[in-house]
Amino acid sequence: MKNLVVYYTLSGNTEAVAKEISNLTGGELKKIELVKEPEAAGFAWAAFSSIIGLKGKIKSTDLNDDGYDNIFIGGQVWAGHSSTPLNSIIHSMNFKNKNVYIFLTLADEKEPTAVIKSMTERIERKGGNIADVFYVQSKMKEVLKQEELIRPLQEWLSKNNVLQVG
Repeated sequence: MKNLVVYYTLSGNTEAVAKEISNLTGGELKKIELVKEPEAAGFAWAAFSSIIGLKGKIKSTDLNDDGYDNIFIGGQVWAGHSSTPLNSIIHSMNFKNKNVYIFLTLADEKEPTAVIKSMTERIERKGGNIADVFYVQSKMKEVLKQEELIRPLQEWLSKNNVLQVG
């Protein structure tokens, strides 16, 4: 099975998760970047943009998912909604007949049910099959450490039969 791990990170937490998923599945890693990253003063606008479902303008990246069996798509939750870069990724990719695994990082303690539901609906409308979801609470100013992630990710990937052994 060929795996693609595509993600957006602002604080580094989603990147830490994405890299571990890539290491544990042998997946190709694609980092998405915004043309202009939000600055501290722009976080309110970024959060508002997420709430109303806007897409972030991303730097040119090949988001062709042909040839992949599984797609891992990740990003952070902004103001209880999918971030604008995640919206752009979902809009740009095909997902048809792909197993899609969503992974999220969030700075609050609320379960991201609405985000998961929204992402699931949009991906399924494009022909993707949501295989499972993983999320982890993080802190904006403190990047998650590998030792915090390895066991829960191994369990999640093993449960879904996508953990690469050896």
